[in-house]
Amino acid sequence: MSLVSLVECSSYDKVTIRRAIEDSLSLIRFSPADFKGARVAVKPNLLTVADDNSGVITHPEFFRAAVKIVKDNGGIPVLVESPAVHSLDRVIRKTSYKAVLEQEGILTADPSDVQTLHFDGARRYPHIDIARAYFDADLILCLPKFKTHGITGITGAVKLLFGAMAGMEKSKMHLRLPRHSDFADFLLDLYGAMNFGFDPPKPLIHVMDAVCALEGEGPGRGGRPRQLNTVIAGTDGIAVDYAGTRVAGLDFRNIPTIAKGFDRGWGAKSAKGIDLVGEPPENLQVADFVPATGDSLFSNAFRWPLNTRTFKNLCVERPVPRADLCTGCLECMKICPAGAISPPQGKKRAVPAYDYGTCIRCYCCVEICPEGALEKKPGRLQWMFDRMGR
Repeated sequence: MSLVSLVECSSYDKVTIRRAIEDSLSLIRFSPADFKGARVAVKPNLLTVADDNSGVITHPEFFRAAVKIVKDNGGIPVLVESPAVHSLDRVIRKTSYKAVLEQEGILTADPSDVQTLHFDGARRYPHIDIARAYFDADLILCLPKFKTHGITGITGAVKLLFGAMAGMEKSKMHLRLPRHSDFADFLLDLYGAMNFGFDPPKPLIHVMDAVCALEGEGPGRGGRPRQLNTVIAGTDGIAVDYAGTRVAGLDFRNIPTIAKGFDRGWGAKSAKGIDLVGEPPENLQVADFVPATGDSLFSNAFRWPLNTRTFKNLCVERPVPRADLCTGCLECMKICPAGAISPPQGKKRAVPAYDYGTCIRCYCCVEICPEGALEKKPGRLQWMFDRMGR
C-alpha cells in the first residue's frame, strides 16, 4: 500500500504551515531525523515570476517551512529548480524567494549544469539530462503545487520533476511529443528515472502545497487561485497526485500521469492500493473546482489528421493573444518550441503573430504568459469532435 497523508491547513502563517508539514511527514512515517547529515535537493515549483498568492508557484512560506525542518534536523537544503523561460536567478529576484533564501541561508544549484540519468526501466526515454545537483544529493524533497494543466490535466508531484531538466530543453520535448499521451509517457519515464535511476536510489519525499491551488486554465497566469486548504505528502508521487484529485473532485482517469502511472506498477497499481491517512478526503473536498479545458481530440482515434494545417485549425483549440492584456514582452515567442510566433506587426498596439499551421498546440505560451493574456479559442468545427470524443 502507498501511504499518503492529508492535513488540513488554511494559512501560510509560518507556525501553521510548519506544523502542517511536520504532521504530514509524521503520518507517512517519515522521521525528520533522517535529514541529519544529508544534502537535500529541495525542488519547488517555480514555473515563472508570479505573486506569492497567485497559485502559480509553490508558496515561499511553504518552501521556508520545509527547508527550516531540514536545517533544524541537521540537513543541508539546496534549492534545485529550472523555470520555464526566465533564469532561476531572475525568478528568485522577482519573487519572495529572494528574501527567504537570504534569511535562511539556502544554497542554490546551477540548473544548467547537467548530467545524464540512465534508467533501463523506461519505455521510451532511458537517458535524460537533469541537473547535476540531484546526483550530488542524498535525498530529494519535492514541493509540488497542485494546479490544473491543459496537457496533463494537473501539475503535481509527477509533472514537477519536468523541472529537473534545464530551461528550454523542456520546450523541445513538447515539440518532439505533441501527442498528450506520449508526453505523459515521457513524464513517467522521467519520474521512474528519478526514483530508480540513481545508484544507489535516492529517497524522494513529496510534500504538496495544495493550500492555495490553481484552477481553470493553469498552470500559469491564465488560471485562478483556489483554496484547497490541504497539505498532501507521500513517497509515491503518483499516489500523492491521486489524493490531490480527490480533494479537488477531479476524475483521476482524466489525468494521464495517474492513469498510466498506475499501469507502471512502481507504487500503487490502482486507487485501491493507496492508504489515505489523516483528514478524510471527503472532509476536504471542494465543490465546483474548475479543470483545464484541454481537448478530447488528443485522446481519441482522430489524432492523425492533426498534422494537417486545415484540420488542426478547424478542430483544435488555438492560443490567441488578447490585445487588452498583452504587453508585448514576447515571452511567448521565446518559449515556443515550434517557432510559430512572430513579433507584432505595425505601429498600433498589436499582439504577437501566430502561424497556426506551425503551432503544435503545446500551449507553452499560455502557460508562461506573465499577464494571462493568452486564451484558448476553439476551432470552428471543434464542437463536433468534442462530442465524438465524449
